[in-house]
Amino acid sequence: MQDLLSSTDNYFSLLLNYASVHPTSILAAFFLTLSRILPILILAPFLGSRNLPNPIKIMFAVSLCVIILPKIVLSLKKELFLDLNFVGYALKELLFGFILGFLVAIPFYIAQASGSLIDHIRGSASLQVTDPTTRSQTGPVGIFYNYILIVVFFYIGGPFYFFNALFNSFELIPIDGLLNLNFFSLKLPFWQLIITLLHHLLSLAIQLGAPSIIGILMAEMFLGIANRLAPQVQIVFLGISLKSFVGLALLAAAWFFILKQLGKESLSWVKIMSQTINQITP
Repeated sequence: MQDLLSSTDNYFSLLLNYASVHPTSILAAFFLTLSRILPILILAPFLGSRNLPNPIKIMFAVSLCVIILPKIVLSLKKELFLDLNFVGYALKELLFGFILGFLVAIPFYIAQASGSLIDHIRGSASLQVTDPTTRSQTGPVGIFYNYILIVVFFYIGGPFYFFNALFNSFELIPIDGLLNLNFFSLKLPFWQLIITLLHHLLSLAIQLGAPSIIGILMAEMFLGIANRLAPQVQIVFLGISLKSFVGLALLAAAWFFILKQLGKESLSWVKIMSQTINQITP
């Protein structure tokens, strides 16, 4: 390998000499790889999908393509040309990239939904602001949950697990292969997974916000009893401060368990992505 490196002047000549394939195939493989990676960078919140300028995202996607391109070129089973078949492969790669990007973004939307639920119950739904990472309207706790999950995701090495699954996907579903026809069958477990995502999203959002939600509901019950005992007291104004205090206090008390659950769910979703790739392997 050292002799080969010494006999080449740059990366591209190394690729041509080592792969012994037509330059058109290398160019087609590069664009197909880019078609799979770029949608993920557009959808993944932990990669700054909505914050980074488009030129930076494109250059980052190109950098990833350059890293993995030699392995992909060596695994090609046939020559690739810029023809109608290439268009079909590109559409397949775009579809698969959006599927992976959607799956990896699910934990962050769950965290944001949990925080938004707490904000709504504690009476601060009117304090809606734009979350920079998702460009969606949510409350302060929703943004806080999302930011914390991004930090936890990087702390547990989530990006490395994700990129490992992404690079393995090129082995399971090569760029010059087609999707399994069973992928379009509604009986495939993948589609059942997509259907149950909304149920899982709601249940997990309630689970992550359960300490604050239970405390706020108990405060509501206390305020209702107080209103019956002392109708002349302005319970409404007292309740706004009390519910916010109780919700945030219980959130702080249960913060360790919430962080643990956030990290656990993030890693489990990476495993789900790997299972999904195996299900649609041709």
